[in-house]
Amino acid sequence: MLQFTRRLPPILLCRCPHCLRGPVFAGLIGMHESCPVCHARYEREQGYFMNSIFVGYLISFVLVIPVILLLVLLGPSPLNFTLGIAAAYAIIAPVTFRYARVVWMHLDEMMDPR
Repeated sequence: MLQFTRRLPPILLCRCPHCLRGPVFAGLIGMHESCPVCHARYEREQGYFMNSIFVGYLISFVLVIPVILLLVLLGPSPLNFTLGIAAAYAIIAPVTFRYARVVWMHLDEMMDPR
């Protein structure tokens, strides 16, 4: 648990899982191939980020729960309910993409250090 709490600020700032200083992303969705500070490669093997999809599902589900609860309380029609959830996912998707990859890289670094 101590190791994860030490990693929380670098995760929130999208920093390197190895040195905890270098930026992971070069733009909104463009990633560096390796850390600009410690030169650790981010993608360890072909298909490395496939597991980040599961992390992304979890993050997006947690973020959309308040929207679902609000919509249930407001009681819209089924069409408006569906449109509301779709709009929430469209807004959440870019955040989910970035943080799913960063969280996955940090979890992998904790389980299998370089």
